[in-house]
Amino acid sequence: MELAMKIYTAAAAFVTAVLLCLLAAATLRARRRAGRDAVLSNRYLQVVMAALATGGRQAPRFPLVDRPGARELLAETIAGIVSVTYGLDPEPLRRIVTENGLDAWLLRRAARSRGFRRARCLSLLSALPSGEAAAARAGRYLDSANRHVRFQALLVQVAADPATALRLLTEYPYALSSCEIAQVMTMLRRGMLPIAYEPLVLSPNRNLRKIGLGIVRQFGIEQAEKYLLRIAAEDTAPELGREALYTLCSLRRPLAGREVARRIAGMEPSERRALLRYMAREGYAPGALQRLLDETERPYYESLVQSYKRCLA
Repeated sequence: MELAMKIYTAAAAFVTAVLLCLLAAATLRARRRAGRDAVLSNRYLQVVMAALATGGRQAPRFPLVDRPGARELLAETIAGIVSVTYGLDPEPLRRIVTENGLDAWLLRRAARSRGFRRARCLSLLSALPSGEAAAARAGRYLDSANRHVRFQALLVQVAADPATALRLLTEYPYALSSCEIAQVMTMLRRGMLPIAYEPLVLSPNRNLRKIGLGIVRQFGIEQAEKYLLRIAAEDTAPELGREALYTLCSLRRPLAGREVARRIAGMEPSERRALLRYMAREGYAPGALQRLLDETERPYYESLVQSYKRCLA
């Protein structure tokens, strides 16, 4: 029995040592690969920026582009450049994407993936200047059961042809979440979607109205106040009404109208408190909200105001 225990202990120690060695080797390989990827990504960034500086007159060559994982690095590099620039000429980047087969590679990888991996491939593709062919192939995922996949497929089509953005967003049969609206707004800020706010906030389509409210809120369009009050007064769309209230607060407009009072009165207590916290953050003094606060909410709001180190008017 004692001998068996010694053998078992020695075997367990040996297996543990082997596993630790394998873990150390895997960690070392991962660090080396991360280092190589960082160097290669930096080199790709230099090549792409040089191509943009020359207007893409010469086809750039990317070292080790056929190496496993290199095309993903190149796609991430181009997507990163697009995400931090405004009004960028897409033609040099589109030439790079086409000549290196990045759009076709991402589509093949999306076809072999599932769930969030597929959504990530489509997200990268939507950030690249791809063509109509890639958008058409991505259209097969518009009916995916995964909402992230189908939304990223929509963004691929919108990015490929911004002129059709309104039609595509109108035909999209699913309600957009706040996160998805933010992604559309990101494309707007990059200048990819030249869309006016007025047709959106007046549209009967809920997704378009959400985007219109996002534009008003993002760019501080005070001329939209009358539309915001109208949306806040609507009884058929409480979610849009709440968003209109938040947009009015972000514009720091007066909140004394009957539409605002009726909308706030119909909100749940938790929603009202969340709105009060936002009002305090945006600088509304207690005196400006006398008609909107009841006896229990007034001390709560005053305590919020006193917690902020800013001048409230």
